[in-house]
Amino acid sequence: MRFHSDGPAIPDILLERADAGRVVFLCGAGVSLPSGMPSFIGLTRHVIEFFDPHENTEIMSAFQPWLDDPAGANVPLDQIFNLLHQEYGKDEVNALVTERLSAAPTADEVGREHRLIKRISSNQSDAPQIVTTNFDLLFEAGTPAGELIYHVPPAFPDLAFGTTIQGITYLHGRLSGINSAHHPYVLSSADFGRAYLSEGWATNFIRNLLSRYTVVLVGYQAEDPPIRYLLQGLNHDGLYDRSRLYAFDRGLPESIEAKWLDRGVTAIAYTDHAHLWATMGAWADRADDPRQWRASVIAAGRQDPKGIAPHQRGQVAHVLRSVQGTRLFSEAEPAPHPEWVCVMDANVRSAKLSSGYGKDAETFDPRLAYGLDDDLENISEEDRRQGVSNDNLFVWRLGDDNPHELHRLGGMQADGFEAIPVRLWHLITWIGKSINSPVLAWWAIRQNGLHPRLLQQIEWRIERSTALHERARHVWSLILEHHRDPRNRQWNGDWFDLKKRIAIEGWTSSVLRDLHHASTPRVDIRPPLGLGSSKPPTATWDDIRLSDLGQFEIKFLDLHNEHLEVPDEVLPRVFGILEDQLVVASGLLADIETVYFQTPTCYPEREVNGREHVAKASEAMTLFIQLFDRIADRRPDLANAHATTWPESDRYFFRKLKLYAFAKGHVFDADHVAEAVLAFDQVTFWDLDVVREFLFLLADRWPEFSFGHQDRLIGRILVGPDRLSHWSDEEYPALRDGLAARYGRYLELQ
Repeated sequence: MRFHSDGPAIPDILLERADAGRVVFLCGAGVSLPSGMPSFIGLTRHVIEFFDPHENTEIMSAFQPWLDDPAGANVPLDQIFNLLHQEYGKDEVNALVTERLSAAPTADEVGREHRLIKRISSNQSDAPQIVTTNFDLLFEAGTPAGELIYHVPPAFPDLAFGTTIQGITYLHGRLSGINSAHHPYVLSSADFGRAYLSEGWATNFIRNLLSRYTVVLVGYQAEDPPIRYLLQGLNHDGLYDRSRLYAFDRGLPESIEAKWLDRGVTAIAYTDHAHLWATMGAWADRADDPRQWRASVIAAGRQDPKGIAPHQRGQVAHVLRSVQGTRLFSEAEPAPHPEWVCVMDANVRSAKLSSGYGKDAETFDPRLAYGLDDDLENISEEDRRQGVSNDNLFVWRLGDDNPHELHRLGGMQADGFEAIPVRLWHLITWIGKSINSPVLAWWAIRQNGLHPRLLQQIEWRIERSTALHERARHVWSLILEHHRDPRNRQWNGDWFDLKKRIAIEGWTSSVLRDLHHASTPRVDIRPPLGLGSSKPPTATWDDIRLSDLGQFEIKFLDLHNEHLEVPDEVLPRVFGILEDQLVVASGLLADIETVYFQTPTCYPEREVNGREHVAKASEAMTLFIQLFDRIADRRPDLANAHATTWPESDRYFFRKLKLYAFAKGHVFDADHVAEAVLAFDQVTFWDLDVVREFLFLLADRWPEFSFGHQDRLIGRILVGPDRLSHWSDEEYPALRDGLAARYGRYLELQ
């Protein structure tokens, strides 16, 4: 997470551990430089300039390259101090170090960086937890004497016995008075060797520290002597947790991360020191009151996420990776903007660019609209197959609880009441509170399955919400139906499974129930095409179309162009099952607002000309007609009973089927048929989708109709259809008369 757009990205786990008081800062010279303290090079120069060795001495031969090119492969400065100790004496050299560090700082603002680190590192008791290799006393500045605990070698806190690390621990020694007889600092290679290798007291202390805390290095470069010796000592036996050691360093992320990774440290790169300390300032504000900081971030969540910067979206995402954050988010009033669901879902914010249709069509890039500052860019299909993806906040993550109820073979909880990680439950609650937004419906349609707990929460909200828009209630009901049918999440081999059972068991009651299940139509909803494939809808429930949300389709039993042999003894039951499914399908087609739906003709061998365009329900409809023909031949009374119940108002199936049934003289009396047809409303009478069945019925039964019925039918035909909404007043008379003439001419030619 970044506090500023140009600042370093701090790992979530580091921020969370700092909130819990489990982070210790290990600080180097870079922390004191802004306050006017010298660098290690500057300190070495100060000592050398005092002693002024001849240029041909070993000391100057080793140090001159540092003056010429500090970035070169030079003799380490700790070794130069070792030469100084050997030449001039340890106490004399260290006394000069004390003199230089005791000089009054010359910076405009002294100790700012130290105060920030003290705030960030504070534990639950508000005591700082700092280890430093600096000798200066800037961490103690501004604190009354006696209020701040400090430790000097060898009297370090004994962490192995539960002692806390609070206060300032001077790992390499604390600045002593100028007039002191001794100045015990770790400066030379010999000092470092004893502290980290031969005696190892500094290494042991840091190792114990890492077993209990996360340690953050700040103010160092990877090549600095303290780091070189520390990591050499730690890596001697490898008995430390590398995931607990972080380092801030300036440079490009790729090079910095690679450099520190080789040393077993997680690097946090930053571009310049100003950006680092601006981030530290923001982090300190957060550390003062993490809950208040989270609340301020969530307050920004009321905005449309498209209108804020990626790093600000990243801050909200960071908050949502914790239980505390998701609880605040779900309880926020007013509720956060619904399009945050697009930020939380990595599959949405990482989706491909989409566009509408036409020359000047709008384009939409979800990565620009919803992306986070640390998202991966341009994830290839091969990467996706390898499991590479951006962080998805709707997925279990390390740190979430893992309820044991999920891992059992028996005694499972009821669907919709399963145990779930608390963080995810808070997100479920927020989604439930936000279902009055079409954006959430659009998101739910994109999912290949929703958790039963989320489905139950949505249903619960629908049942109890009196303010939910009527169209929202209708759409969500379809979405719930789609997600609760497992056939929508896997390849549907019901037909082949059914065939196997019939072959093995015959037509048992269980097999018939299986047929009922397999043949039940289902709602299938896929993401929308075009612009809506990655851009959520902006319309309200009053204006939104189903196609803005997704592609709604009704799926029927797929016979895979095979034939179902139905014995006579189970024919009525099988026919009844298929009839029930057509009733269900008709209702579903109406629910998804199907306008164009063509079913196969009931007369596939009669007056066929051209190609028939039918929906995917053709197999089910054809099978149903075949079974009806068999029932009509064997049990005309049963066929009559079934067909009588078919509503001619159903334009999808039963209007056509009823006309087909009326054409069977041994099933329906001619007078009954004539009266029924004359009772049709204008929409049914002139439905062009059933014109074949209608005209074949009239032609086949015409001789059986009484003259009175024939006259009334002719009169009804000559009146013609009512004006349809898409017919203009000017064209209506010609269209009406043309249809009437076509119907009449067909009957005349029979």
